[in-house]
Amino acid sequence: MIRNFFTLAIRNLRKRKLYSFINIFGLAIGVAVCLVILKYVDFELSYDTFHPNAANVYRMTTMSYRAGEFRGNSVISGYAQGPAMLADVPEVKRYIRTHPMYGGAVVIYKRDNGDPSTFHEENMQFADSTFLDVFTYTALEGDLNTALDNPASVVITKKMADKYFKPGEDPLGKILKISGGWADGDYEVTAVLKEVPGNSHFQFDFLFPTHNLLRNEQYTHDNGWGWNNFVTYVELHDHTDSKKVEAKLPAFVDKYRGKDLAESNSKNVLKLQPILDIHLSPGLDYESSATVSVNTIYFFVVIAIFVLAIAWVNYINLSTARAMERAREVGIKKSVGAHRSQLISQFIFESVLVNLISVVLATLLAVGLLPVLGEIVGKDLTFDFGDYRFWVVLTTLFLIGSFVSGIYPAFILSSFKITEVLKGKVEKMTGGFSLRKALVVFQFASSLILIAGTFAIYRQMIFMKNQDKGLTMDQMLIVNGPSVLDRKSAKTRLMSLKNQLKEVPGVTGVATSAAIPGGGYNWGTGMRRSGTEQQESKDGKVVWVDPDFVSTYGITILAGRSFNPSIASDMRSVLVNEAALTTFGLGTAEHALEERLLLGGDTVQILGVLKNYHWNSLKTEHSPWLLKADTISGHNYSIHINSNNMQTTIAKIESLYKEAFPGNPFDYYFLDDFFNSQYKSEQQFGKIFSMFSMLAIIIACLGLWGLASFTTAQKLKEIGIRKVLGASVGSIMSLLSWQFFKLVLIASVIAIPLTWYGIDAWLAGFAFRIGLQWDLFVVPVVILSLLALGTVSFQIFRGANINPAKILRTE
Repeated sequence: MIRNFFTLAIRNLRKRKLYSFINIFGLAIGVAVCLVILKYVDFELSYDTFHPNAANVYRMTTMSYRAGEFRGNSVISGYAQGPAMLADVPEVKRYIRTHPMYGGAVVIYKRDNGDPSTFHEENMQFADSTFLDVFTYTALEGDLNTALDNPASVVITKKMADKYFKPGEDPLGKILKISGGWADGDYEVTAVLKEVPGNSHFQFDFLFPTHNLLRNEQYTHDNGWGWNNFVTYVELHDHTDSKKVEAKLPAFVDKYRGKDLAESNSKNVLKLQPILDIHLSPGLDYESSATVSVNTIYFFVVIAIFVLAIAWVNYINLSTARAMERAREVGIKKSVGAHRSQLISQFIFESVLVNLISVVLATLLAVGLLPVLGEIVGKDLTFDFGDYRFWVVLTTLFLIGSFVSGIYPAFILSSFKITEVLKGKVEKMTGGFSLRKALVVFQFASSLILIAGTFAIYRQMIFMKNQDKGLTMDQMLIVNGPSVLDRKSAKTRLMSLKNQLKEVPGVTGVATSAAIPGGGYNWGTGMRRSGTEQQESKDGKVVWVDPDFVSTYGITILAGRSFNPSIASDMRSVLVNEAALTTFGLGTAEHALEERLLLGGDTVQILGVLKNYHWNSLKTEHSPWLLKADTISGHNYSIHINSNNMQTTIAKIESLYKEAFPGNPFDYYFLDDFFNSQYKSEQQFGKIFSMFSMLAIIIACLGLWGLASFTTAQKLKEIGIRKVLGASVGSIMSLLSWQFFKLVLIASVIAIPLTWYGIDAWLAGFAFRIGLQWDLFVVPVVILSLLALGTVSFQIFRGANINPAKILRTE
């Protein structure tokens, strides 16, 4: 019997090649998309699971309040927090402190023969020696048990070993010189690691001991609770209840910070965050790696279900449409004694065969799609065919698809009555047309939601990129300042280069600063208007800039003026933005010039008020931002270029830089590219969304094409009669197209409210956003209508142009 089922199934597939192709290819795309999305979701959910002891490791976070107002949730702390936790909380087995090499450093490897390798590196971290005891990495060379014991040691990844050392050269024992960082000096390579897994929240290329960092002047004059630049992890003993540990933390805070917090009317709440939750917990301040919302994960799962459902709908649609065509076959089989169970088994077997071919093709398609997705998200995504979960998912999709897409047509076909079939009255009995219309409406509604979502995402991206930032970004070249520099002559040489750069043809402005737009700030501290109580202090950000910064960046001055280096008092003053006026109660821009601000322990005069500018992304509201004067900064040169010959200008700048600072790498980039990198996650989301939306729409169009072909074939006699009675091809096409177009209108009525809600919810995450204008919904409807009509029109046109004599000659 199975052999007979198989033979019949193959014959039917070959007889109806168009429907077979649509069913198999459509299902394959749907299953492939589902596999790829589930692999991506699995990767996002797998962060830090490669650490065997991950369940016992927690990162300490701090929720801050001032005067009862929530001020943020931060992942950083002082260096004394870890040791105090080990001393005071018995459940703590070990602590680990990490500290980024803020701003990076220049790494130099001097060979015995040949030029040294010199690069500016960013991905550098300090860590306690316990780091490699708690977190698990694979050593290619060296002993991880002792790799960070020596204060002058460094652990590097294989990528860095290949970058600095020649093939065959043993990195162990080699000396790397660090300049311009937080702990300059010579460091011996004690271990080489296999690349840090992509699903790790903690990424690094260089790992230094914290010993030398703590000798930094900033920390030697601190009691361990003032400068919050460290990330503190704790490992708890086995079978420890983390909630009981958290219950002890209020007393812990009171013991070490109670007096200081009370004086400023503040409150700190410490929490233990499982490291397995870090990647899925966005919104924490000073997070060092990209995070993703669980809602985003759920959203992509929904997309996978949508695409798969659209593919299954195609199969059901075409199968029910073909029910009338195969009714005579069913009738004859019943007349010769076939049982209903045999008919059901046959049609389910056909569905199983189609789905089996589809999942094989889907696996091949998924293998090709996954690297594309991996490139978009910047991750190395591959299928592990040795993972039983892959086969469980594939088998589950195969079984569900086989029965969901096969069981309904099977029951319809097997329920036909012999007498009605042979009289040709089966069309009225199937009820399939109403089902098909409902399923097509579902496809159209799903496609409309995906098109509108893609449209909204790209509109928001364009809006953020093109929005006036309040400062000049176009053709602003950023050059990293020198890290290898004699401090005695530093300012003179920095100023000399700045003056030389101003004379380069095509350069219209040069400024230096300790930070740049989109690149953070130099000092975050509590500040308030002079004369107010300490508890009225609000958080603000400070950046050190030179006197030419405001003019070079074209920032609008609302009141007062910028820094004048020849006036000593100017160089001790600050420039504030409009947001600071409201936050600190400074009144109007003109009135603010008469006020002073208390920054930490300093009192400063307000020299000027600047129009609000977007230093950070448009996802955040304007906040108090202060520019503080510095004669010259060695961190960044901002060079505004207005030149048609960009490469020549850059080459001249490079020549002057290398002449002024030999031994330093010349690293540069354009500010607009750097600033827009803040939208990387949104850009990735948009690309992923649009890619899968396009595939879903392709599947829907394939099904629509097949359905239009079948519908046209069913109405050939009607078309012939209408043409005999004088109907034109255009009128026939309009009549038949309207049957599909009205389904688009019904789908639009259903989809638009859902789309409005979804887009509005997504845009709520942006402080500056596009409005929900009519074209966000009308344009997708027009696009879908054109796609739908374009898909069906070809089939209808062919049917409408057939000679009616050929159609009606048998009547």
